[in-house]
Amino acid sequence: MAGQTSKLRLVPASGAELSDDELMERARRGYPGAFDALVTRHQARMLRVAARLMGDQTSAADAVQNAFVELFCALDRYQACGKLKSYLYRLLLNQCRHSWRRERSALRFLMSIASHAEPRKVPAPNGFDLDVERSLAKLPEQQRAAVLLHYAGGLTQQEIADALEIPVGTVKSRIFEAMGRIRQSMEVP
Repeated sequence: MAGQTSKLRLVPASGAELSDDELMERARRGYPGAFDALVTRHQARMLRVAARLMGDQTSAADAVQNAFVELFCALDRYQACGKLKSYLYRLLLNQCRHSWRRERSALRFLMSIASHAEPRKVPAPNGFDLDVERSLAKLPEQQRAAVLLHYAGGLTQQEIADALEIPVGTVKSRIFEAMGRIRQSMEVP
């Protein structure tokens, strides 16, 4: 029983479960496990929503994680008013929107590269955006990461090398190979 005194009680003496606002207040005061309880309570549903919005489980997980990080950073500013769930989903939707913008920006850039890199190759007039998305999705994870960090993230080759903990030459070759694969997969027969 002595070991339980340091643990967060999710069920107060009255038998009712702590509300989201009560958990936020306890997290603000530094109670161990309070914020974890909020994550546990909302994470699965948020992942389902984000996966449907994003169409990709990995992007959805990133959006959910970023939303919880934002919530944690807002502990001191949050005003308890019984609307934490709405606030949390607004954070999630904003994270999904940020992700969409980054992806659209990268796709536009990649489309311009693919259509101008080799004038002999003419992009398909219908479904061009979809072809770029499919081409990106088919890339090996390492190549996709390098390409997106460079074109969507705007990182230099040295910054990508530092982020991925690989040599700059490897970054160059991954981007070169990825762009070749994208151009090849977008050729019109």
